[in-house]
Amino acid sequence: MPRTKSPASAGTRQRLSDAALDLFHLRGYNGTSVQDIVAAAGAPKGTFYNHFASKEDLALDSVARYSAAMGLEMLDEKQGGTPLERITDHLRYITGLGDTMGDRGCLLGNFATEIPAHSDVLRNAVDAGFGRWVAALAAAIEQARAAGELRGGEPATDLAGFVVSSYEGAAARAKASGDPAALREFFTITTARILT
Repeated sequence: MPRTKSPASAGTRQRLSDAALDLFHLRGYNGTSVQDIVAAAGAPKGTFYNHFASKEDLALDSVARYSAAMGLEMLDEKQGGTPLERITDHLRYITGLGDTMGDRGCLLGNFATEIPAHSDVLRNAVDAGFGRWVAALAAAIEQARAAGELRGGEPATDLAGFVVSSYEGAAARAKASGDPAALREFFTITTARILT
């Protein structure tokens, strides 16, 4: 039976979660140890296992938190604006993240290139994060086509997948160079030439 967590315990869990997300994004999964995480969180190592079953469990938490912060809700028609405006705003948002985190790349992309072969659950979580992004973008693309804002006959899911893959390549280039110029290039070309 799980123990009830005290407010101090909940604070420790949040600090561990925050530290892990930051370190996984900066150093990657393989470059981050449990000791690194507890040290960054200012928590005793023994408390880690009171909150997370394993480093993999904490990585799943990081993937979920990162995915939730990608601005996919901006693509939803409930947000108002035309579909193309919502797509453009979303792409501006994610490429704008590169201005502050260009040397880190995208956590999903980073994990995708280094997920341990034995971690199907982490691989599946990253793939699901990409899948949610492609699905949200494809829905907005279909709405933009229905509104006469976009042309093209390729399946919306294929176009959305191409845009996401292009973003991931730009994010990897920005990470390698430490310069977000590749993300700005992605935004300009995608909005001016691909999504027209």
